[in-house]
Amino acid sequence: MTKIGSQHGATAAANRWRDLDPGGTKLKKTGGKWPAISTLTIPLDQWGAYDKLERALSITFADHDADEDEGYRPPVSSLAAAQARIFLAQAPLDSLGAPAWMVPVCTADPGYRDWYTPEVIASLRSHFGTVEAWCDCRASGGTPYSAAQQMVADLGLDGPAWGQCETAAEFDHGYESGARRMIGQLAGLRPDQSDRVGTAEVLLAFELYRNVMPWQVPDYGTSGAGVGGNAIGCYASETEGAVYMSVASYKALGYYVPKRDSVYGVGLTPQDWKDLG
Repeated sequence: MTKIGSQHGATAAANRWRDLDPGGTKLKKTGGKWPAISTLTIPLDQWGAYDKLERALSITFADHDADEDEGYRPPVSSLAAAQARIFLAQAPLDSLGAPAWMVPVCTADPGYRDWYTPEVIASLRSHFGTVEAWCDCRASGGTPYSAAQQMVADLGLDGPAWGQCETAAEFDHGYESGARRMIGQLAGLRPDQSDRVGTAEVLLAFELYRNVMPWQVPDYGTSGAGVGGNAIGCYASETEGAVYMSVASYKALGYYVPKRDSVYGVGLTPQDWKDLG
């Protein structure tokens, strides 16, 4: 089958329908242009008909291309699909100091989207090959999973997108929207959610942010079958009470193993990027 690519026309068609029937959308036209559906923060069941249709088409096209794209090798059922990731926020090109076998995962949060131009994506793809997307899955006051899927479609990224599950509510939103890979915690999840990780229906990059919680250890309980590895945090943050912790220090504890574990790509030094290898 032929890859559809970013020129799928779903957004253009939906915008023509919005022009003809503005009652079918929750978007507000500004400056003569319709904003992206990723800017909608209301619950999905309150979206307009054209908004829902554009989302459905975009996700369908992204999933189709993920199947066709030879660069996206690991199936979601394989733990390799949840390993060796770099979860990015600002300054994504800093990650070019990391080994080329890692996979950058670009944030769909609107506050960071200006960092992710087609040129930046091209640089990431040139170095790493595969480039993915993620979001915080906070349907209210955050970024819904649909925004990450839309980012995959808009920028021609490798899908499906990642969700987040630092809370049970985030897990529910991501799972109900189709996310089957998530970065987050296990402690805040309900038993039924942990069971989905334990059966590897949902794959998890386990947040091991000892820079914030120095007492934390990788304890997966009965959910280890779906845990690809740890996602370590290095950054310092006065507001979070986080203290810088190097990649080398995680390695010394056995909590970062190259080609298995992942990293939150904020606050790393040039040496940290090298030490990921």
